[in-house]
Amino acid sequence: MTDYHIHIGQFDKVYYYADRVFSALKACGVEEVWFSSTTSCIFFKECPALENNPELQAAAPSAKDLYDGIFEEVGNALCAAKETGIKAHALYWCLPDMHKALGLSVENVMKNFPYEGFKIHPFAQRWNLSDSFTVAFAEEIFSYAEKNGKRILIHCGEDAICSPLLFEKQIAGHPGAVVQLAHCRPLKETLYMLKNYPNTFCDTAFAERLEIEKINEAGFPERILYGSDFPVTHYKKIWPESDPTQEELAEFLKDYRNNGGNLYEM
Repeated sequence: MTDYHIHIGQFDKVYYYADRVFSALKACGVEEVWFSSTTSCIFFKECPALENNPELQAAAPSAKDLYDGIFEEVGNALCAAKETGIKAHALYWCLPDMHKALGLSVENVMKNFPYEGFKIHPFAQRWNLSDSFTVAFAEEIFSYAEKNGKRILIHCGEDAICSPLLFEKQIAGHPGAVVQLAHCRPLKETLYMLKNYPNTFCDTAFAERLEIEKINEAGFPERILYGSDFPVTHYKKIWPESDPTQEELAEFLKDYRNNGGNLYEM
């Protein structure tokens, strides 16, 4: 089984270690994963969101330190995957503000590290596609993905800022880029994208059974990818106060499966 939507790294107050996450998933029958690092959501000094908060700004890492830290973290995760015996593909979590602060290009990032795709979270990073830099950055991502056969995972939701339609122009303009619309939300917009753009897929992370059934009935069963959003699912149900152990994560998955649930259904 392949899980196309998982995470490692810092999530709110706790840290999800890659070896623990991978081991728990493998014990549950997952043999291959596509992952990104939630550590990417930490505010850094140059973030516009911290401009009026000197106390938080002083405590935050610099954009360079955070970038280097994530680089090392994902590298360690890939090593952990090999040791665990699970096949892992790293997705680069794209941060417009970081690229602006550091003058980074998408091509340089991808040449310096074996990322196999991109993660875009327009809600967490407040993507503003009326901003010229952000539009150019998005174009870089889609163009690179199309030319180099890379996947793009996009967080989608009910809010307008994370609608499946947000990047329609880029998806239409780069039909060779494989685009994964996370969460199947909202259903109407997800179906619209699946019907109009053959390069789009959707995943089951936090999706409801009824929505998945409707996508199946609409004729797109082969365009639905299994995604668990683990260990975010663990966090939302357990609300841990300390870093979860491998045993705790494995027990969570085992108990949930034994109770007749699916990893994406919380």
